[in-house]
Amino acid sequence: MTTMFWYPPILTYHRVHAEVATDTPTVSPAAFEQQMAILARRWRSISLNTLVAWLDRRGTLPRRAVVVTFDDGEDNLGTYAWPLLRRYRIPATLFVIADNVGRPGFLTWEALRQMAREGIAIGSHTLHHAYLPSLSPDQVQDEVVQSRQRLEQGLGHPVEFLSYPGGGFTPAVQQAVREAGYQAACTTNRGLRRFSVDRWALRRITMHASAGSILGIWCRCCGYYSTLRRRRAPS
Repeated sequence: MTTMFWYPPILTYHRVHAEVATDTPTVSPAAFEQQMAILARRWRSISLNTLVAWLDRRGTLPRRAVVVTFDDGEDNLGTYAWPLLRRYRIPATLFVIADNVGRPGFLTWEALRQMAREGIAIGSHTLHHAYLPSLSPDQVQDEVVQSRQRLEQGLGHPVEFLSYPGGGFTPAVQQAVREAGYQAACTTNRGLRRFSVDRWALRRITMHASAGSILGIWCRCCGYYSTLRRRRAPS
């Protein structure tokens, strides 16, 4: 753990599409553009790499810093989210389910490589999107190691970050992620705030269409949102 008591809000999106999915948090393209426009005007979007460097006491952060991330790697992110990120010059990290790359409904290797060339960081969302606390130690290792290897082979550059599917992790899972060579890992809005920041369980705020106003964005980025939300144990 890093001896700090606070870090900037990390926002997470899953699906950007006009059709709402019943099992996946969805933001319409119009709502997403409104949110990105607000972030561009009133906040300073930074990369996850910049945040982790700051946790290592390398560099400083701007006021009102915020991090944008995406989970799963659905192809709608390339269609709707990516052009808006470029338009508003917002860096982001995309956590990809490695075994789903190129399958129907998901981004292709060509799209991922192009996004990476244009500044989108690609991270692992494991190999099969498995809930890691329910797996054996060998299965956990396969999910975190093989996903990183496959992504690095397909992208041609290192993959440094991982997102836990369903936000689930245990101390043993965190140890496996560290040993696999990742620099940090993200969870969801789970668990009580610790007395120091755990870079292997960086909490994030799931974004919905309801955060489409200045007040909605402010509530999620000001620090009170995570305090007031009901939290679940990290399993």
